[in-house]
Parts: sequence; C-alpha cells; structure tokens
Amino acid sequence: MKPLIEIHRIGPGGYAYRISALGSDAQESGESGTFDSLARCLFDAGASLDHYFARVDLKLEGMFIGACTTDVLRRDPQAVARRIQQHFQPASA
Repeated sequence: MKPLIEIHRIGPGGYAYRISALGSDAQESGESGTFDSLARCLFDAGASLDHYFARVDLKLEGMFIGACTTDVLRRDPQAVARRIQQHFQPASA
C-alpha cells in the first residue's frame, strides 16, 4: 500500500490536500486545512504521514505528478514545490 496525496488549489494563493491509502481496502482521510503555499502544504502532508510510509504518490489538481519520499517532503518541501511548479502546471479554466 502506498498513500496518494492529492493537492488542490484553494483560491489564488491557497492549497489543501487529501491522503488516500490505496490498497485492498482503500480508505480516504479527510481534507487538510488550507495552506498559504504549496511548500507548507507538502510539508504538512509529509509530516502527517510521519515515518509510517517511505514513499507517496502525488497528484496536483487531478494530474499525477510522480512519487516522492516522505523524508524529502519533510526536509525540503521548498525544493519539491519548486520542481512541481516548474514542470507541472495544470490547465487553467
């Protein structure tokens, strides 16, 4: 089982996430709070998983963007956020 972190934009400068545990008996957690930056959102998601999971899959606005270690989400969320913003921009409506 590998968790999936789904990140959603909340307005122009806010982000929220939901964690799904995809496995034989898939379960979802509730929505997170709202964060003022993608990096803070990623950090909180990584911290909420603590050391229970080594890797997670990431989606931004429904678009799969890859896998990441939870350690990196906690140690350097700024770098992960920069990489996401450079390479994965969802289409605007």
